[in-house]
Amino acid sequence: MTGHGQAASRYGDIAIDIEIRTVNNRFLKVISKISDVASAVEPQLEGIVREYLKRGSISVSIRVSHSGQNNAATVNQSTLENYINQSKSIAERLGIEFQYDLGYLLALPGVLESARQHDDENLNEIVRETLKTALQDLQAMRHREGQAMARQFLVSLDQIQTFQEQIELRAPAVIAEYRTKLELRMRTTLASFGHQADELDLLREVLVFADRCDVSEEITRLASHLVQFRGAIDQSDSQGRRLDFLIQELFREVNTIGSKANDSQISQFVVSMKTTIEQMRELVQNVE
Repeated sequence: MTGHGQAASRYGDIAIDIEIRTVNNRFLKVISKISDVASAVEPQLEGIVREYLKRGSISVSIRVSHSGQNNAATVNQSTLENYINQSKSIAERLGIEFQYDLGYLLALPGVLESARQHDDENLNEIVRETLKTALQDLQAMRHREGQAMARQFLVSLDQIQTFQEQIELRAPAVIAEYRTKLELRMRTTLASFGHQADELDLLREVLVFADRCDVSEEITRLASHLVQFRGAIDQSDSQGRRLDFLIQELFREVNTIGSKANDSQISQFVVSMKTTIEQMRELVQNVE
């Protein structure tokens, strides 16, 4: 499910701002952008996210900045010299003049280090707790959106059930109309040759047609899937995969009804049901 969460906290003269964005994904994928001073938290980040989220593409931004005076940074001379030596070696190998921009080199990873140690466990703990608060904020937003989606699902399920009931009422009439039309054609055709229609032959043809267009099993399975879908909506745990599967099964049964029914009115009901199911399919992609 798409969503957004954020949280902020302070640790002395340090400001911690965390922002989380989620988009749909069948699996859990965590992408992080973390300030160097909080880099020690990165190995634990995905584990914390998994406590709250089961799937989706998760972008986590953790910004740690100094707001006081004691925020001087020092140059890691060993790292800087390493960058320069490697750049010089590459220039010599390529036969080009070696030049460098000190300002650019100072911006490279690891060259400037915060005066505060990266292994400050107090800071790391506050970052972890702030991350959890941001995840809780995300969950609250997703919960509100989830309730709105649940209401829309229920409206769609009611629509499908209404069409299903109309198909159940229409199905017997299809067979009766077929018998009437077939009997008229048989009697008219045979009368032109001086023969009478055989009631047994008529009954046999009607039975074949009735068997071919019988959708009672599909109707039963469709009703069962609707009940299961409603039950899954009421569950408190993640039901995205289950709902996705039920959407496929709903479409399968409705598609079979359309191919077997052999009736224009039922075909119209089927088209309406497919439209509703497609709308549900798009919506269910937002469910975790």
